[in-house]
Amino acid sequence: MSQQDIKSDSILIRTSQLPAAELGPDDTVLLDAERGVYYGLEGPARQIWEKLSQETTLDDICTSLTKDYDVERDQCEADTRAFVAELIENGLVRVR
Repeated sequence: MSQQDIKSDSILIRTSQLPAAELGPDDTVLLDAERGVYYGLEGPARQIWEKLSQETTLDDICTSLTKDYDVERDQCEADTRAFVAELIENGLVRVR
């Protein structure tokens, strides 16, 4: 799925619950044992991952991020869309 296929109102959710370890107040490491891959998430990436524990939309994620970070809405949407596309590509998130 390309970034352009992820719409602001697309329903997004994690595909599975990966084991996670918090390394600090803003750092999380995920383990995909099936693939033998670790993912390190910090700051906004971690916040996006947390939001994806329930069905949510790109719009909802960006509303939260723009409240917590000094980022323009358009930039937030572009960056979040790219990150979510990467999560989808790695089989960690799906679009409904």
